[in-house]
Amino acid sequence: MSRKKVTTSMLKRTIIMMVLFGVLAFLPMVIKLVHVQLIDADFYQSKAADQQTRDTIITPKRGIIYDRNMKELAVSATTETIYISPVDIETAEQESEVARVLSETLELDYQSVLEKTKNKKSYYQVIKKKVDEEEATALRTRIKESEIVGIHLAEDTKRYYPFGSMAAQVLGFCGDENSGLAGIEAMYEEELKGMPGRIIAAKNAKGTAMPFKYEEYYDAQNGQNVVLTIDATIQQILEKHLGTAVIDSGAQNRGAGIVMDVTTGEILALSTMGGFDLNDPFKIEDPNALSRIEAAPEEEQGQIRSNELNAMWRSKIISDSYEPGSTFKILTIAMGVEEGVVNANSTFSCPGYMKVGDRTIHCWKREGHGTVTLSGALENSCNCALMQIVSKIGNTKFFDYVTAFGLREKTGVDLPGEASGYFFKEAEFKNPNNNVSLAVASFGQTFKVTPIQMITAVSAVVNGGKLLKPHIVKEVVDQNGIAVKTAEPEVIRQIVSKETSAFICSSLESVVAGGTGKNASVKGYRIGGKTGTSEKIDLQKEGEPEKYVASFLGVAPMEAPRYAILIIVDEPSGSYVEGSQVAAPVAGKVYGEILPYLGIDPVYSEEEMTKQNIYLPNVVGMTAGDAKTMLSSKRYVNLKVKTVGDGATVTDQLPVYGTSIPDDSQIVLYLGGSAQNDLVEVPNVIGMSPEAANRALTNAGLMCTGVGVTNENGITATKQSVAPGTKVQRTTNVTVEFYATSSVAEGIG
Repeated sequence: MSRKKVTTSMLKRTIIMMVLFGVLAFLPMVIKLVHVQLIDADFYQSKAADQQTRDTIITPKRGIIYDRNMKELAVSATTETIYISPVDIETAEQESEVARVLSETLELDYQSVLEKTKNKKSYYQVIKKKVDEEEATALRTRIKESEIVGIHLAEDTKRYYPFGSMAAQVLGFCGDENSGLAGIEAMYEEELKGMPGRIIAAKNAKGTAMPFKYEEYYDAQNGQNVVLTIDATIQQILEKHLGTAVIDSGAQNRGAGIVMDVTTGEILALSTMGGFDLNDPFKIEDPNALSRIEAAPEEEQGQIRSNELNAMWRSKIISDSYEPGSTFKILTIAMGVEEGVVNANSTFSCPGYMKVGDRTIHCWKREGHGTVTLSGALENSCNCALMQIVSKIGNTKFFDYVTAFGLREKTGVDLPGEASGYFFKEAEFKNPNNNVSLAVASFGQTFKVTPIQMITAVSAVVNGGKLLKPHIVKEVVDQNGIAVKTAEPEVIRQIVSKETSAFICSSLESVVAGGTGKNASVKGYRIGGKTGTSEKIDLQKEGEPEKYVASFLGVAPMEAPRYAILIIVDEPSGSYVEGSQVAAPVAGKVYGEILPYLGIDPVYSEEEMTKQNIYLPNVVGMTAGDAKTMLSSKRYVNLKVKTVGDGATVTDQLPVYGTSIPDDSQIVLYLGGSAQNDLVEVPNVIGMSPEAANRALTNAGLMCTGVGVTNENGITATKQSVAPGTKVQRTTNVTVEFYATSSVAEGIG
């Protein structure tokens, strides 16, 4: 082979090797380019955009929560978020000035702010959120005066609740990021929260925003508004009377109440007492809760505080279960009537106890009720009659009805945290030999339901037999007021007939008219209902006082049942613990205010008509004779007139002109002188009958206005508005509450 051929061959190999090594050398670069330009293209485009643009979030305005009459219950007030862009703060002097202005104006720690100014890789460091208008204006003034760079204000919102603590567990509240943490705020988060907007601005090489022509602005979309079925006025009435009852009864575990429209399933009011200020939801004000936290070891206080907050935020109506006690007798009797095993002519013998299997189960009235009718069984809350009725119904049918009434599943109410209660297991309960469980279940013991389940079930019994799904949101509307979602009454199933419903309604009215529920009666209105007193056996500890749940479930007006009320007082510790004493009066007071408010006019009996209040005329300046003539006219014929002094002209009168008083009250005319210094001492009328209390106060020169139940036998004064021994002006009106105080411990056997 010639030298020339060898040289050419080596040259070719050299070139090939060089090309090969060249390819190998550039292969990583090629692979990297493929990754950068193809595989990781989105990532690097995002990084480039981040370096070239500044993206600022615009917070949307959260939707308003209204009551059914469009009263604002939760609104969003405009605030500001203060932030800095450290990349725009170039010198140490600027850093110091920014930290000084912000710390002084916003009352922040100087050193903490200064540290944030040194983060030169950031253009967005939040300094303070939820800054109100006054503070924001002051900061803008400081920025303008000092010509500071790097401080920015972005519009934000803060949730505000105009009614404070009203309906606290219903409405819930929001966290720092304006997201719902409880109640309606959490349940309807998607509808209320809205859609954030954005400002995307171009940045130069130094990271500073370029002129406005390089900005893009995307509007925030405000949240939709939620309209509740709650009526703020009814809610306030419920909370007022329930709160008083919890205090007066010494309730150890709070109280709760709900008002529901039985024809639609709408919730008009829902409350758990021992609530909180919605504008400061993490503040615990209950002194007992604070004491429990302080008494705990330091390492446990955080957890105990968290437990106390959760209890404070919790709705007893939705999330807690209880033994319904004798209110459940409504359902048991409805089952018996519907199945045809009992009717209006049925009678039952009550010797005060019954033998069931190897158990002796007592009626609350140990000496027995004797012979009672079916309506009388409900009116007198007779356990023995209920056990005889349920024995005819049988285990299987009873269990199936409990299921049909929705007591073994959640109601589906549109509030978070709903519990489902507890009933016996099907196979266990349907065992025909399980007579003891059947007997005690007939009067609401040894199983648990939630209050929302109970009022929903009873509403079905009194509305013609239809089980409705309860709801608390009426509609969701957009920013233009157009409904995007509307809640219609939802019938789950028909449980009992209209005929059965009518019989139960009649029986419930007799319970209030002359039975254990008489303390819920209201003059001029036909009220029905059932009391309940259940013993908390599962929570009873040895050596502790017995614990009870006192309740009342009412319906009105009985000529056309519309509004159901359930009142629960948990662990009353006062003189009385029964539902008839503790819960029924609350329902009566609530009905006494909400029925007129809802446009339902009272219809008075002739006796009640003769005892109506009158408004006093002005007789000051008249002669004594003319004043007496006016006050003895037909309109004021029942007034008692007393004169003080011997002048010819009336110089003062008590009560004063325009006062509303019972028509048989006393009016004092001063013939010379004034009533200002005419003081008398208020007597103690607690425990007296209405007649005796009225006589004692009248003899003392005072007026007596009786409220509660004043036209029944066995009624006594339980509370007076002015404390005994207090010195007041003559003819001062003292309001006295009268209720039946006979001991009724329904369902405790």
